[in-house]
Order: sequence, then C-alpha cells, then structure tokens
Amino acid sequence: MEPASPFVHDAKLFLVILVFLSTTNITSSAATSPRGFVTELIHHDSILSPFYNASATVADRATRARERSVARLSYLKASMSGTPDSVRGIMFPGEGVFLVSMYIGNPPVHQFMYMDTGSSLTWLHCFPCIGCTTTTPIYDPSRSSTYYPLPCDHDPYCAANCDTQRNECTYGAVYADGASSSGNFATEDLMFYIENEGETFASDIIFGCARAVNEPYRDISGIMGLGNGERSLANQVGTKFSYCIGSLDDPNYAHNRLVLGNGAVLVGRSTPLDLDMGHYFLSLVGISVGNEQLPINRRVFRRRWPGTGGVIIDAGAEWIYLVRDAYVQLRSTVERIVGSYLARVTIRNHPAWLCYRGSASIDLEDFPPVTFHFDGANLVLGVTSMFQVVTSTSFCMAVDKANGQTPDDINIIGMLAQQHHNIGYDISRRMLYIRQTNCERVN
Repeated sequence: MEPASPFVHDAKLFLVILVFLSTTNITSSAATSPRGFVTELIHHDSILSPFYNASATVADRATRARERSVARLSYLKASMSGTPDSVRGIMFPGEGVFLVSMYIGNPPVHQFMYMDTGSSLTWLHCFPCIGCTTTTPIYDPSRSSTYYPLPCDHDPYCAANCDTQRNECTYGAVYADGASSSGNFATEDLMFYIENEGETFASDIIFGCARAVNEPYRDISGIMGLGNGERSLANQVGTKFSYCIGSLDDPNYAHNRLVLGNGAVLVGRSTPLDLDMGHYFLSLVGISVGNEQLPINRRVFRRRWPGTGGVIIDAGAEWIYLVRDAYVQLRSTVERIVGSYLARVTIRNHPAWLCYRGSASIDLEDFPPVTFHFDGANLVLGVTSMFQVVTSTSFCMAVDKANGQTPDDINIIGMLAQQHHNIGYDISRRMLYIRQTNCERVN
C-alpha cells in the first residue's frame, strides 16, 4: 500500500483567500442556456480520469478516499472558524472526488477541473504560468479570441485589487504553508460536451486566470467553484445546479452527470438549504436503520453561532462524518447487526475503523437501509453507501466520528452517501431536492 499523502498531515493549514468573492461586486453578464449546461463528472479513480492508476489496489483506493475525506473534514472545520468568505477550500492535487470535463476559449481547450461545492472561486492555469505542470494542455489566453481581462475600473473590488501596469483586476489565494494560486480575473467562454448529447456553451464567465501556482496546485487544471457565493459559477449561470452520482466503486462507470443552470434536475422531495460561509447546510432531524429510529437528540445536528455545528452536504468528501453522539448510536447499531454473524478485523494503520471480514455485496445482502431524515426529505443509504470495500476480503463502515470531542463539531454528508441519487440545488429558493434514481436514466 502506498504511504499516506503529506497533505493529510497538513490539512489543518487552511486557505486564506485574499479575494472576497461573495461580498464583492464583481459583475458578470454570463449567458444562460434554455437546457442548461451538461457535462460528465469523472471520479478521481475512474478509467476516464487523467489520474487513473491501473496498478492501484482496492486497498490503495480505499485509503486515498479516506485521506481525501479526513483532509476535507479538517478544511471544513477550519473554514467554519473563520469569518464568512475569508476561508476557502480548494482541493488538493489529484485528491478531489470528481473532475469536471469542460472546454475554455476559442478555439476551445480541454480542461479537467475539480468540482467544489465548498468554494466560490473558479480558477485555472493560464499560460504563461509559474509552477504549472498539469497533465492537460494549459490554456493560453493570448490564443483565444473570447478572452477578456477585467480592467481595474470594472468595479470597486477591482479598483482595490489592481495591477496598474497591466490594468488588470487581480486575485490571490495563499495557504499558511506557502501554497498559492494567483493571477488576474477575466471573462471567457466555456463549452461542455457529452458524447451523443452534443455541446452547450456559457459565455462571459468570470474566472481566475492563474499565472503562478505553488504546491499543492501543480498537477491540476483548476477548480470549479460551485459554492453559494455571489460569483460562484453556479450563480453566474442561473442559481441552479444538480448532479447525479451512480457508482463510486466501479472505475468503468460513465453516467455521473453535472447540470448547471436552467436544465438542473430539481426533482424528488425537497428540504431547506441554509446558505452560510460558502457552504450548504441541511436540517437533519434523525437517522434510522431499517424501521429502528436511533435515539439521537436532534439538537446535536443543529447549527450554533458563530460558525459551529450543523450538517453540510459536500462534494469534496467521500465518507460521512457525524458528531460523537450520533456516531456512537449508528456504530453500535451496525455492530449489533453485522457483528452477530461476521468477525471484526483490524485494518493496518486504521485500528479505529469498524471493519469486518467478508464480502459486502454477499454478506450484507440483508442489511437494512440507513435513512437520514431531513426536514421534508430523506436520503436512503444502501450497502455501497454505508460500507466501503477496503481489501479483497474485508469492508468497513464508511462513517466516522468528527475529530473533535465537543457537540459543536460539524456533520458532513459526503459523496458515498449521495450515490444512486440525483441531488438538485436551487440556490435562489434555498431548497435542495433529493431523489433516489438510476443515473443512466436521468437526462
């Protein structure tokens, strides 16, 4: 098994963004499409991913998924402790969950961007770029007929963040450990394409044109920020978006989809969204296993002020994280059911995981569904959402306890829990739509 990535140990080094996107008036005239903008979502470990490693074992992939989730949890907790919009979580290189396939400029240049629902800044490498070593072609704005750098007099933010020699509106994102992404703001045309479905275009999109990057941003094209900040890509193209996630375990699965704008699939039961600090919060009222409602006081899921507690639905984590009281109840129930017929096993380097020897697809065939009850909607987790195969002979519960020991910790609904569902965000109406479905059938 490959050694743990250094970023896990540095995850507490949170990002301080010098760009306050949600609170500044960087205006955009982005065009919308009647059917929205549709594109593929490619899992990091998919054979379609530029980061696909054919030699990676099941154990390798499981470890990386866990490390991604731990790093994300640390970031989210750090961002909650900052002032609104002063902290942003940009993904770690090669360690995001889903890549977005898109094209930028005219002529269009293919890019792979990490989807991030926890940040509102969209940026990508621009040639010339100091420190960029992405595996995809670097976008060269000088060769695009549709590139337009924002001038210093574009708005008050740009007037205060200006390269006067070039007359360009600038941005900078700096980590405590020295990692950074910096450059200028510009507008450009984006194209999204899916085979057999055609292409859709979004024009005059504001993005950060990165001219210099440092670790950990060397090997990625950039970040697609879908947070709820005013200038996130989601808000630039119509205040709605949806994604349908089929399978995270199957590297050949090719039906994960992202829809931005008017065509967003807003179906199923809805639950209120609380938009704060760039994140999407939900009102979780309880958890059940089969017909058994777990004895969890719903107060442990409530948000506290300032910046503590609550339940975040997030695209940057894979695992589920629960505060101590909720985690203990769920874990003890799983132990009682599964432990009655399967033997516990300890995974090297991860003694705290709840793991069993056996086959999840066979031995958990009769395991009851786990339901997260939100205010007005339910998220139903099957076996592949609750458990993750970690070796050829063992599997673990893909739910962990938030690291802290206080009731103020946050809860995270990661992407494993969102498998086999279409999740729709209506930012303007502050509603989230949840529908269990076969993603191959979602348009």
